[in-house]
Amino acid sequence: MSNQPEISSAQKLPFQFTGNGFEYFRIWIVNVLLTIITLGIYSAWAKVRTKRYFYRNTKVDGSSFEYHARPTQILKGRLLIFGGYVIFVAAAQFQPVIGGIIAIIFVLAMPWLIVRSHVFTARNSSWRNIRFDFNEHSLKDAIWTFLIVPILIPFTLGIIIPYLSYRGWRFSVTNSRVGRQQFSFQSVRVGAYYRAFFTMVFLLVVIVLAFSGLIAVSDTLFRMQDLDPRSGTSLLSLVPLLIILFMYLIVVPGYRVMTRNISLNGATLGDHTFESTLKVRTVLWIYISNAVAIVFSIGLFTPWARVRVSRYLAKHLVLNAADDLESFVQAEQRKASAFGEEATDFMEVDIGGI
Repeated sequence: MSNQPEISSAQKLPFQFTGNGFEYFRIWIVNVLLTIITLGIYSAWAKVRTKRYFYRNTKVDGSSFEYHARPTQILKGRLLIFGGYVIFVAAAQFQPVIGGIIAIIFVLAMPWLIVRSHVFTARNSSWRNIRFDFNEHSLKDAIWTFLIVPILIPFTLGIIIPYLSYRGWRFSVTNSRVGRQQFSFQSVRVGAYYRAFFTMVFLLVVIVLAFSGLIAVSDTLFRMQDLDPRSGTSLLSLVPLLIILFMYLIVVPGYRVMTRNISLNGATLGDHTFESTLKVRTVLWIYISNAVAIVFSIGLFTPWARVRVSRYLAKHLVLNAADDLESFVQAEQRKASAFGEEATDFMEVDIGGI
């Protein structure tokens, strides 16, 4: 009986995205032109302008998110990455052994880069003046998730991919916090990811078999009508391309939608929970129609496509807030002054800023 008041007093606070395509188009077109004119240097400012627009237009309980990074931080990170790439290309050209060593070092450094990227993004994000944060001591978890497990993908014929998805989401959620309150990921089971994975694999197999059958029938018709049987063979050569196309437009987005729902529905922030209700068919329609519109508009529809996706994602995400949401906000805001000093103690460079 003691739990009933909490359940009845819980608030459903939907996320909202209030941006529109025309507004973002003006930002986007300026970003593109200035990035081209400055040979990519302006891309750091473009990234900050874009993130600030999408953060400020994403709201929950009437309050917007904010992005605080400075373009110079991102530019420094990109210059470091670009410098490293130039050194790698030069070494690979003249000293292949050294180039190989640099490539191995980069791969081994990937977990550290991912951690630094998460730290940078989190600590430069806020809601109601409460800064987000990410555990900078999560390198061991990152090594297992982004280095060791991926190595096993070819040896398991891809069967380990759902486990990688589970670990990736768990890494991002459990190492994140709002102010001093940490997110948790305790109710999620890896079996849910495997169900999503095999559902999409089954869909891909059905599609491939359907097209293969169609090609076989067409080949038979060609032969019955004494037409050139090589026409059927040419159709058969399209099967690998169709498999890649269907994976890109249907299987991979569908799997990501299902795992996003699983992960967000299992994430908690103290007494607060989340509810993600994305529909696979709707998301697939948005992705496919966006792709077609972008191609036929020579890329000019890109801003509207991105806004369309952001609006749908926000519309189908709800914060199930406990009745003490305001006290939570006030408590975290009181801690903000002490937390502010600690939050500045991180690399002033967006290492993961590409």
